[in-house]
Amino acid sequence: MANSGLSINTTGVADAARQLDELADRLEQTFHEEEAGLTVVAPGRDEVSVRAATTMNEVRDSYAKSSQQGLNELREISAALRVHGTNTEVIDSDFRF
Repeated sequence: MANSGLSINTTGVADAARQLDELADRLEQTFHEEEAGLTVVAPGRDEVSVRAATTMNEVRDSYAKSSQQGLNELREISAALRVHGTNTEVIDSDFRF
């Protein structure tokens, strides 16, 4: 690969993967810490109060599902970066003289 013109900073790739994992961890921790505050309790038993609280809690649940999917994507990207970085190191070592 010395003549391919391809150059990858595998240390930088590994660092980027680590940072993505850390970001996903911080986002997940923040969501769990704030989850109780996102739960809406109906202030009364009337239909409007109950329906409004139910709707807001459904939105919270939808957001939780979407954010978890986003966290999974971040972790998958991080894993892919690690694998490609490692594979690049192995391939490069095969071409060293």
